Amino acid sequence: MKFPESPRVRYTYNPLVEVICQLRFPKILRIEKEAPVDFQEAVRLEYPVFNTSQSIDLSLLSSPQPNSPPVILGQSFAYEFADKTGEWKLTLGSDFIALSTPKYESWEDFRKRLLSAVEVLTKCYNPSHFTRIGLRYENLIIRSELGLENRPWRELFNPPVLGVFVTENLSQEDFTETFLYFRCRLDYEDATVNVRCGLGIKNTPNATNEPGYFIDADFNAEKTTEIKDATTYLDQFNREAGNLFQWCITPTLHQSLQPKSIER
Repeated sequence: MKFPESPRVRYTYNPLVEVICQLRFPKILRIEKEAPVDFQEAVRLEYPVFNTSQSIDLSLLSSPQPNSPPVILGQSFAYEFADKTGEWKLTLGSDFIALSTPKYESWEDFRKRLLSAVEVLTKCYNPSHFTRIGLRYENLIIRSELGLENRPWRELFNPPVLGVFVTENLSQEDFTETFLYFRCRLDYEDATVNVRCGLGIKNTPNATNEPGYFIDADFNAEKTTEIKDATTYLDQFNREAGNLFQWCITPTLHQSLQPKSIER
């Protein structure tokens, strides 16, 4: 692991805004030319709501500024399959499959859903291999939701991700937006994490205008990977994501999120 090993926990006050996994493969023209009838039949009970959309690359952290439009590396027609609540979405494009949710509860549940979707993909289209494996965790801390309104950010986050808030002689209330970005190689082959963090407004339904501090981590490996080997990377990314988040936060914030230990 690149970041210090930390206990595996589940937070009572879950800071995750969204979790996204995207698996890219060599383009399959049949997905573009034909309606995915067999694929839909295989997933329809779990994801009955169907839509179409323009797909975009999930490497959104390539955008240099926090609120500027994302750099789109590729765009094409895609099919979206959602559950009844709209909280889980499965997206199929001619060169990728993705699973996303704002209601992430456990890696075991997410992983099970993802592997089921990959099994259907393999049965219907038989991609030869994956070209990119990506797993992204978007965390956002709103202090008022944790009873921490009067705590400065430097008491909640560690210096490497604080940026301007590391200083004590500037009022944090004068800042409306901050941005810090870094990319780090991980300890296993061809894997990196892109991290974007700073102050911003929660862009979700029922959100307030209170600025929150976000930690947005995109773990990825761009290499030829056999279909059956993708989970090796994903399991490593999941553990590294937990280590990274706990490396970013102080014991004060960690305890305020009310962690509960879970088995590895």
